[in-house]
Amino acid sequence: MSGFDDRNEPPLAEGWSLEGADGEGREIRLVLGEDELAKAYLGLTIGRHPQLSHRTIDDPTVSRRHLRIGLRSGELFAEDVNSLNGTLLDGQELMPFQAVVLREDQTLTLGRSVLRVRRTGDRPRRLP
Repeated sequence: MSGFDDRNEPPLAEGWSLEGADGEGREIRLVLGEDELAKAYLGLTIGRHPQLSHRTIDDPTVSRRHLRIGLRSGELFAEDVNSLNGTLLDGQELMPFQAVVLREDQTLTLGRSVLRVRRTGDRPRRLP
């Protein structure tokens, strides 16, 4: 069975998820809670190495520390942390260490892993 069956899962806490697949087609789902993001002053790091990252992706094209995601002035942001294979947002390369605002339904590409930004929880969705 492919995909997620949300009927058997408890409701997600308010926050964000990154959902997609790695270069081999394996599903990826990273959940970033609003409270957790608010407490992480510099943001949460996503990468391949579990001791260097808050969330991991088992894909050799993802750097050990690849991307930082956090909240700034109430908006979700992403920042490439000088990854080897770079990060794309909707096909446009992110410059290392330059934060950009993320919106729901945008696509992040880390190496060969492609992830869609989604809102989680009961809070009404904000439109850009």
